[in-house]
Amino acid sequence: MDMIFFCRDAFYDSLINTLTVAMSAQKAGKTAGIVFTGDALNCLCTGVIRWPESLSGMETRKTISKEAKDLELSIASSRDPREIDITPLLRQASESGVVLYACPTWSRLLRLTDKLPEWLSEMKMETLVEEIISSDKVIGAL
Repeated sequence: MDMIFFCRDAFYDSLINTLTVAMSAQKAGKTAGIVFTGDALNCLCTGVIRWPESLSGMETRKTISKEAKDLELSIASSRDPREIDITPLLRQASESGVVLYACPTWSRLLRLTDKLPEWLSEMKMETLVEEIISSDKVIGAL
């Protein structure tokens, strides 16, 4: 893999940034993967994503939803297109070739192994270490 990202925060801004940069890398011909750890993994499995305080206002979220559509980012909620749902963007990233992984440590610590969404692959620790060693770029924090 050319680039591997670690995403540990379950805030919309962190998830959107990580996914869009990884998709851009794929589009540029680089192979990219994202490993979701701790908070991000737990929230992706439970469906509870948070907004950072500075972006939590309704007007800001409406603006983000509108601009995302113009950027061809699939984040509109199916219930209310003015609201945001990260699941369509996760699917968009996966369909673009970005590999989405669940951190092996946090999958076990949080007992999420049997609760992973279909677009999220479980990874063995040996595979994670090999990906880190062989990747050209490792971005993020464990």
